[in-house]
Amino acid sequence: MQILRGQSYYQTRSFETLREMIEQSASLYPDRPAFRYRNQIEDPLAVRTYAEFWQEINQLGAALLALGLAGRRIAVIGENSYAWCLAHAAIVCGVGVVVPLDRLLPENEIIASLSRGEVDTVFYDPAFQACMEKAQVQVASLSGLIALRPGRSGSKQPDFSQPQSGLLGQVSKPGLAEKTRHWLQLDELLPWGATLEKEGKATLSQTSIDPDALMALLFTSGTTSVAKAVMLSQRNVCSDIQAVSSVVKLWPGIRMLSVLPLHHTFENTCGLYIGLYYGAEIHECDGLRHIQKNLQDYHIDMIVGVPVLFENFYNKVQATLQKTGKDKLIRRLLPITQGLRKIGIDLRRVLYKQILAAFGGSLQLGICGAAPIDPEIIRFFDAIGIHILQGYGLTETSPVAAGCNSKVFVPGTVGHPMGGTELAVDSETPGEPGEILVRGPIVMLGYYQDPAATAEVIDSEGWFHTGDIGRIDPANGCLSITGRQKSMIVLKSGKKVFPEEIEYLLGQDKLIKESLVWGEDDEGDVVVSAKVVLDRDALKEKLGQDVSEHQIRAHLDQLIREINSRLPSFKGIRQYVFSFQDMVKTTTLKIKRPIEIAGIRDWLTRHKLRLRDITGRNLDEDHDENGKHE
Repeated sequence: MQILRGQSYYQTRSFETLREMIEQSASLYPDRPAFRYRNQIEDPLAVRTYAEFWQEINQLGAALLALGLAGRRIAVIGENSYAWCLAHAAIVCGVGVVVPLDRLLPENEIIASLSRGEVDTVFYDPAFQACMEKAQVQVASLSGLIALRPGRSGSKQPDFSQPQSGLLGQVSKPGLAEKTRHWLQLDELLPWGATLEKEGKATLSQTSIDPDALMALLFTSGTTSVAKAVMLSQRNVCSDIQAVSSVVKLWPGIRMLSVLPLHHTFENTCGLYIGLYYGAEIHECDGLRHIQKNLQDYHIDMIVGVPVLFENFYNKVQATLQKTGKDKLIRRLLPITQGLRKIGIDLRRVLYKQILAAFGGSLQLGICGAAPIDPEIIRFFDAIGIHILQGYGLTETSPVAAGCNSKVFVPGTVGHPMGGTELAVDSETPGEPGEILVRGPIVMLGYYQDPAATAEVIDSEGWFHTGDIGRIDPANGCLSITGRQKSMIVLKSGKKVFPEEIEYLLGQDKLIKESLVWGEDDEGDVVVSAKVVLDRDALKEKLGQDVSEHQIRAHLDQLIREINSRLPSFKGIRQYVFSFQDMVKTTTLKIKRPIEIAGIRDWLTRHKLRLRDITGRNLDEDHDENGKHE
């Protein structure tokens, strides 16, 4: 086993709970803006300072405790918003266990998650009103519903002026006209909590927090029947915040844009709580269509994103350079400015000022995770003055286990383990791939109500077995991710093929939006097979408006021949199909491999075909039993 131990470069504050950490930040940066946001796109920008945020956490916490929710499971579902962050923070600062839910889940899976998690109360956005009404009836444990932002335009909501009974019990709230209701609003709980605090009644400061007890229950990607529920503690998440901040240097007042869904641990830890640790200004994005405008309007310094976000940035820059005819000039300038950097002269933000202006002129740092990214994109942005640090982790590791950082930057790798974290590759020969293992305080408590699954992944020595395959470069000690054990193709010869390696090569072609490689059984043999999704606009630009299937096939045949020539023969693609329909993905834009592969096989079964019968054809078309179009 090859073991790496994370090194710390910067001193970090000491804290065991998120409440302690946020209280420290409120004391250090009381008047600094913690959040800038809009409830509606047309609203003026609202601001909450660190002192105000801490005050509202305590007010909401007091109200929740008075409602009898101490120690209960409380879910949060909705779009990224200040209200979402406030609800989440109040829960973890001494009320109970938070259950963040993916707002893109189908309604039946949301309700099933509430049931599996034994959720007592839900904070929800107006879009989920109908879903919550059904959940109220179907989920036995559910006893409270709290609207995060009931004033949002177009929202359907109950009549809050009428008393309702049942869900939070017969709760009488002073200052709220003594009404009893189960449909509550976040905004009305804050003044009530303030009154409770003044009266010295239930307050967060009176509650104790066990750093090693369950703090958050997080459902991993997948349908509710197979998704695992990860249990994280305060110590898990606080250790990860300290681990990241020990290797990445940020500063108070850094302006961050919150883009990824907050229910996901990557954004929750890196985009929310690490930002709060540093005293950052967190700007809630107005929506994916508004990212570039938000970058410009708010002069954002840093963004946490997935590869597709940075790929889109890169593609827009390249398209603009080609359109304006400046691409050749930039290609000539880049080696010069890179050479000057080596002797201590950095002119990037001066010479590439126009390019950087498209991102607001201040963007200088990106944190990229959840999937691999083309190292050429990282190199290009670094060359013009934007540092993109690629990281690696899982929900089970709170989530960041390794990454490039302020001292270690090797594009194409995920750098070194975070400070205080151990990482291993389960192989004996240096440089040889093996399963990635992680050990340290960032490793989860286990899977909820599933001790067998927990024992499968956490061994007796405390190593968490990630199921990912990687290699450690003996020259620099950096980790590269090469694939997933579950997606690995084992050929009849015993040789192993990692689909991600081939998918990366396919993705270099501009006509291909995404690809999937798997092993298809063919009369007892295992054949390396691929599905590629084509970009219609790029296809028309390259091959013409009236492109035929024959032309597409000729292009893809040539591409696959070139790729196969760069691979050992046993890894070569033997059969493929193409499509124009986007593949099914998680909210972090990872392809749901099992669902996609099952869909292809179901299609073949229905058409009484084998993949070899339609290789090189359009999977969107109907085919007869001979593989011809019907």
